[in-house]
Amino acid sequence: MRFMRKINWGLALVWGLLFMAMGSSLVFASEKLSPEKAYLSYVYQNMMEVNSVHCDITVQADTTMGQMKAVINGDVQSNPLGYKSDISIWTRDMKDKEMTIPMKQYLERSPSGLVVYTMVNEKWFKQIVPEWSPVSKNDLSADEKNAAWVNLLQMMKSVKLQKETPAYKYIDVTLDSMQISDAIAAAVKENNVQEKDILSMTAIGRMALLAVGDLTYTVKIDKATKMVTEVDMDLTDPIRKGANLFLDLVHPKDRAKMEDFLTNSTLSMQIVYSNYNKVDPIVIPQEVKDTAKEYKAPVRKAHSKQVKPSGETVTRL
Repeated sequence: MRFMRKINWGLALVWGLLFMAMGSSLVFASEKLSPEKAYLSYVYQNMMEVNSVHCDITVQADTTMGQMKAVINGDVQSNPLGYKSDISIWTRDMKDKEMTIPMKQYLERSPSGLVVYTMVNEKWFKQIVPEWSPVSKNDLSADEKNAAWVNLLQMMKSVKLQKETPAYKYIDVTLDSMQISDAIAAAVKENNVQEKDILSMTAIGRMALLAVGDLTYTVKIDKATKMVTEVDMDLTDPIRKGANLFLDLVHPKDRAKMEDFLTNSTLSMQIVYSNYNKVDPIVIPQEVKDTAKEYKAPVRKAHSKQVKPSGETVTRL
């Protein structure tokens, strides 16, 4: 059931990109902004009343071992927090064997945390994910919003106009990976996160961010509505840099093969936004709630020792 964990971390990534692209209802910091950064800030402020949006996410990978394409068509609402999506994961291996995995997913808030319902192989699974990120709060105070906005501005190392057409502006945003890493560490500390899986993933993520370096993505803005309509990110170079962290752990005989894999692989992500504030209220069907089988992360058992009659010590897991 490790697949369930991967799905939830994937969902976290999607939510992070959604908030990054949509901005939030935050007050501007007093720093002097460049014209491009000021324009992007104005766009984000214009989107302060956004409560719901439809998003079409496409992740594509082309490697020496095959191709992969994941498509997520979903609706997101912020108050009350809700999410639903149809997911299709397509793969083709080196022998041209193709496989498509259809999935569905819902998310809602509960007193116990975020409840994620995932359908795989026509079966529904339920998992409760601890809610510790301040981004997911509906009731941010004015001071919290201002502090979050200042942090977001600091993460934007560079904001440059790529091109402009009569209808759209394309802006390249470069995020400071060091600032992102520090922000993640601060959020974990502030929220007193104790779950070992989250702490482990956070540590690995911070290491990868520092290895990857600064992250750049392109925002497409509708000039008439002053709304973000698309975010494009080429993840090829960041993934290559991040993977170099682990090359020393690879057996020498496999290192050349791994380096060739990284050199000849590409990865990209695109998110298209539409129907701002026009999404129907997200309601999870009762049938899904009634039939979903709850998934709980396995508890790691401590080592225990037993002594055989012969006096030999046996260690059990």
